[in-house]
Amino acid sequence: MKKNKWRIFQAIQFILFLGVSIFLFFRKVDGSGAENTIEVKLISLAVWLGFYLFLLALEYGIRFLTRINKK
Repeated sequence: MKKNKWRIFQAIQFILFLGVSIFLFFRKVDGSGAENTIEVKLISLAVWLGFYLFLLALEYGIRFLTRINKK
């Protein structure tokens, strides 16, 4: 059951990641009021991807450590 909850959480997290990525790519103006060019869009997507990968590494690291402690 725990494994199923983990997969549901990962799926929801991925859907949120895709939603925010689409929003970042298709917005015309960023938060500072500057117009987004393709370069700025790619940079913002790269930063968002880096943050997402950091969270995934943290989650899998914690999961790995808890599995080691159970044995």
